[in-house]
Amino acid sequence: MPSAEELRSHLAERYGFRAHTLFRFDEDVVLLRRDDGPSWVARVFGPEREPAAVEGDAEVLRWLAAQDYPAERCASDDSVSALGECTVLVTEAVPAVPRAQRRQTIKDAGGIRGLGELLGRLHTLQLDTAPTRLGGGWHHIVDGSPADELATAADWLEQAEAEASFRDVAHFGELADALAFADGCEGLPETFTHPDFVLANVVAAPDPAMVLVDWAGSGRGPRLSALAFLLWAEGGKDLRRVDLALSGYSKYVTPERTEIARLEAAITARPLVLDIWRLRHRGFGAADAAASAANHRRLAGEITARVRSFG
Repeated sequence: MPSAEELRSHLAERYGFRAHTLFRFDEDVVLLRRDDGPSWVARVFGPEREPAAVEGDAEVLRWLAAQDYPAERCASDDSVSALGECTVLVTEAVPAVPRAQRRQTIKDAGGIRGLGELLGRLHTLQLDTAPTRLGGGWHHIVDGSPADELATAADWLEQAEAEASFRDVAHFGELADALAFADGCEGLPETFTHPDFVLANVVAAPDPAMVLVDWAGSGRGPRLSALAFLLWAEGGKDLRRVDLALSGYSKYVTPERTEIARLEAAITARPLVLDIWRLRHRGFGAADAAASAANHRRLAGEITARVRSFG
C-alpha cells in the first residue's frame, strides 16, 4: 500500500486536492481533511483487485446518487485513478456528528429498525437502470456473488487441510460439513444489494442521519444474503435486535417462504467464510474454527426461530 505522503502527493497532482490532515480509518481507507472544500475519503485497493471492479464501485455510487439513496458520493467525475500497482477511489467524506453523539444520532434515526428500513429500501430500488455487475460477495474475498464467496472459502479449506497435521483431520471434516450446509442463496429473489450492510458501515450524519458507505462488492445478488448477515451481526449482540431489524426491513420487503426456509443456512455463510479465511491466512486453529462454526450454526438457529415467530 502507498504511504500517506505518496497518497497525498498523488491526489494533489491529479485533482489539485491538498489535504492538511490525513487520518487512517483502516489500512486502505484514509480520510483527507482540508479547509477550502469538502474533505475526501480515499479507498486504496491492492493489485489483487482489478481496476475495472473499482470503476464499477464508482458507477454504483453515481447510480445511488441518482436514486437519492443515502450513500457516500464520488468526489469527482473521474474518481478512480492508478497509484503504482494500486487503484484509488475518492469520495466526499460524509459529514459525521462527533463520536460522542453517534449512538444517540443513530437511535434518533430509528436505530436498528432504521437500519433494517434502509436495507429494505435498497432492495426495492428498480434494477432497470442499475449497474449490471454481480454483487453480494465480500470484496476482500471476491468480486461476485455470495456463492462465489463460498467457492473461494472451499478452496482455502482444501489448501489449509493439505498443510494440516493428522490430529486436525476431524476438525476439517466438521468445517467441510459446515461449508456444505452454508447457503449462497442461489435462485432466490435478486435485487441490488450491499454485501456488508451492518452498523460498522454507517456514518452518523446530521441529515440524513444514517449514510451507508463501503459499496465495494455491491451489485445484483440475492437479497437474503445481506439480510442474513445483518440479522447475524445484530442477533449476536441481543436476539431482540433481530425483531427490530426485521420490522424495519419488512416495511419495504416481506421475505418469501423459500427465503425463510433457507435463512438458517444463509446466516451461517459469511461468518463461516471469515473463520476459514482466518484459518488459511491468519493462523487460526482448526479446532477453534470448527468450534466457531458450531456456534454460528447455533446462533443461526436461534435467529431463524425468532424470524419464524415474528409478527
